[in-house]
Amino acid sequence: MNMWMKIVICIAVIIYIQLAVGFGYYMFTLTHKRTKEEDKKKRQQIIRYSIIAGVAFPITLAIIIANRAAERR
Repeated sequence: MNMWMKIVICIAVIIYIQLAVGFGYYMFTLTHKRTKEEDKKKRQQIIRYSIIAGVAFPITLAIIIANRAAERR
């Protein structure tokens, strides 16, 4: 039973990492499309916040869903 729990935990960690990277990249592309100027400091800030959004992707996902639901009304 102990081996199966380790396997499940490893799979959960891999899925979490994949989702975090995906959401971070999604937030980066959304933000980068809206800003046309190429300021190095602003780009670093966008990258930093995209990484934070990726790590906290459950919260980011909730915000995205709430935003889409509010746009429909």
